[in-house]
Amino acid sequence: MATYTLSNVLTEKDLIEFDLFTVKDDTKANTLIKVSNLEASSDVINFILRTSLWKGYSTTVDNISYIGYGTTKNTSSNGLTEQESYNDFIEVLKEKERNLKRLLPLPTVSQSQYDGLLSLFYFTGSFKEVGTEFRKFKIFDYIEKREWNWVASALVHSGNKRPIRQGEAKIIMLADYGRQTDRTLIKEQGLQDIRTMYPDRLETDLARRQAEFVYFRETNRFLPKTSESRKRQIVKLLT
Repeated sequence: MATYTLSNVLTEKDLIEFDLFTVKDDTKANTLIKVSNLEASSDVINFILRTSLWKGYSTTVDNISYIGYGTTKNTSSNGLTEQESYNDFIEVLKEKERNLKRLLPLPTVSQSQYDGLLSLFYFTGSFKEVGTEFRKFKIFDYIEKREWNWVASALVHSGNKRPIRQGEAKIIMLADYGRQTDRTLIKEQGLQDIRTMYPDRLETDLARRQAEFVYFRETNRFLPKTSESRKRQIVKLLT
């Protein structure tokens, strides 16, 4: 069987013609601001939230437990409401921001460039390279030289969580953050997920207990099939 090796070197023919698309906000895309004065925009916060989605119970990926908006904080708790999950998310995001500002090689960037790099850094832990074990691009030099088309094209071609990387590329080049989703809708989607998953499709007894507890806290209703003894436990926890 033939095998194919993907190149780890980006070439001009790989560049995406972003200038064929409309810049959504010229100020965000092109006005340079001191990195020390920048903060995550509400637009990129919403992008990360609706990409991560809210789960009030813990899940495990590659032997790491996550909860809420995909953080590793409070995974052994009784479960996290959407507000508690958001609070933990903001705390983690601010820590990521501090590290990003410390490591960025540029004194100024635009808001959309900052937001795109922050999202990449939040999700992957790096902005120096992007990709998978099969294909990886080094992008630090492109950032240092302000070659944003090369940065964005590398994100798209990297093959790493492709829809997220495409979204970040559009943020960097076009200040296009996609369609915003209100947190109330994200919460309702999370509650629907709990109703769908409970009880048999949840991974662990802990996840089931968390789902039972957080569902009651968010709705003041018990999940169907919750035992009477568990109902009493939940009420007692809240008194």
